[in-house]
Amino acid sequence: MLLVLLVMALAALAALATGGRLGRLADHALTGLHWLAAAAIGQLLGSLFGGTAYPVGLIGSAVCIAVFLRENLRQPGVGLLALGFFSNAAVVALNGAMPVSAAALARAGLSGSLVSDPRHELVTPETTWPWLGDVVPVALPGLGQAVSPGDILIAAGAGLLLYAGMGGSGRVPTDSAPTWDDLDLRT
Repeated sequence: MLLVLLVMALAALAALATGGRLGRLADHALTGLHWLAAAAIGQLLGSLFGGTAYPVGLIGSAVCIAVFLRENLRQPGVGLLALGFFSNAAVVALNGAMPVSAAALARAGLSGSLVSDPRHELVTPETTWPWLGDVVPVALPGLGQAVSPGDILIAAGAGLLLYAGMGGSGRVPTDSAPTWDDLDLRT
């Protein structure tokens, strides 16, 4: 999640630097935002109540996110979001939790003992598709973490969606360059 927020902040700055504006986000409205709200509520309730409510909340949340992504697939970046979401969902479905590499945690400056919640588990020889788990170290000072390839796709998609929604042009606006005649080369 931290990676997504960091990429989105950088995308917003890049959009502002290339002529984009926050006000343009309203012109590129996403449809079905209520599906995202329902997904968040499903995850929250599943986490709060635990037990069988947890997997039910996750499944309900995944369905809501899939519907939201489908409704917005033509928006820039949503294809990357969908690919990342489904790769994360696949590895969690195959393993019952997100596999986390102890080596990636160590390279990010963290301990493997941090994996203690029911949504994550350390990679073992029995892990199915471990390469889709949290295997990419992100070693930011004080904010280290391990992320999955799906998380990277989600961050890229979210950044692209924000950048395009703000109207970033990809070009840094400048005044016109001076001509040779305008330059005084006799110094």
